[in-house]
Amino acid sequence: MIDLAHFVSSNCARIVFFLDTQMQAAVPKTSKSKQTKAKILAIAKRVFEKKGFQKATVKDITSAAELGYGTFYLYFKDKKEVFNALVEQVEGELYTAADGGSDLNQDYERGVSSYRALRKDLRSILKSFYENRSILKFSRELAFVDKDFKRKYESMKARLIKRTRQILEKSGLDSVNLDVAAVGIAGMIEAVAIEWTNEDTEILEPDLVIDEILPTLTKLYFKAVS
Repeated sequence: MIDLAHFVSSNCARIVFFLDTQMQAAVPKTSKSKQTKAKILAIAKRVFEKKGFQKATVKDITSAAELGYGTFYLYFKDKKEVFNALVEQVEGELYTAADGGSDLNQDYERGVSSYRALRKDLRSILKSFYENRSILKFSRELAFVDKDFKRKYESMKARLIKRTRQILEKSGLDSVNLDVAAVGIAGMIEAVAIEWTNEDTEILEPDLVIDEILPTLTKLYFKAVS
């Protein structure tokens, strides 16, 4: 007779992999399913912003979205996976041209000045930082206690550094280490954005608007790369 407990414990990893594969295969691919997934993400974002990651539950999300548990688990394994999906969403908005940011190659080809291209790029980054400030705050906090969240947050920082380095390469700077310069400038942008959106400190005036921050930040950035 098979010892069921022993079988399960001995094959736990295989069982989890099998179930995960089956769940992924079961996710609907229709336009309606995409809308449902987008709805879960939008509601989850509001729940996380209101309750924080630690206190929020899957029940909070499904109740607010008026969906059953079964529907939720078709798309996500748990609240951590939902949060990771939100972080990926924010990362895409922050450091790509998809949400009004600057397509650097196109701008330079069209003859847009470096200053204007930088200003356009920084506006997009600051706007997205502000709109996603709660998710980014939780992501930074969770990076200290969870390896997966740390990797995700480090990935966001790496993309900003990479984007900064691309700008530096086009600036024709001589006698500088571009990697060091990219880390330094990207760190400046991140620090300003974090302090501006941090409601727990008063280092920067909380009622500052983008157009009050942008001129100074752009000049500092432009002088560094010109």
